[in-house]
Amino acid sequence: MNYALMILITMIGISSSIRIQGVAVKGKLICGGKPWRNAKIKLYDIDTNPGDPDDLLDEKFSDKDGEFQLDGTTRELTPIDPVLYIYHDCNDGIRVC
Repeated sequence: MNYALMILITMIGISSSIRIQGVAVKGKLICGGKPWRNAKIKLYDIDTNPGDPDDLLDEKFSDKDGEFQLDGTTRELTPIDPVLYIYHDCNDGIRVC
């Protein structure tokens, strides 16, 4: 019985230390001096621990003015490592970056 109680207390301690964390980003994409519209943009929390996949926090496309705004939250034990990916085809022919 004491063993089960210790496990329960440990689990409560771990779950209470996992906190909600968030990030937001906004910007404007320019290509060749003009707003770059319809670029796919993804915001991730990169997780380096084995077995812990990266978290997609938000995904959008830039608007007609090249502007975008993304935000998202996730529950993590350690600080989040946000990364912004911009998928574009600006001044590189047909190669998608």
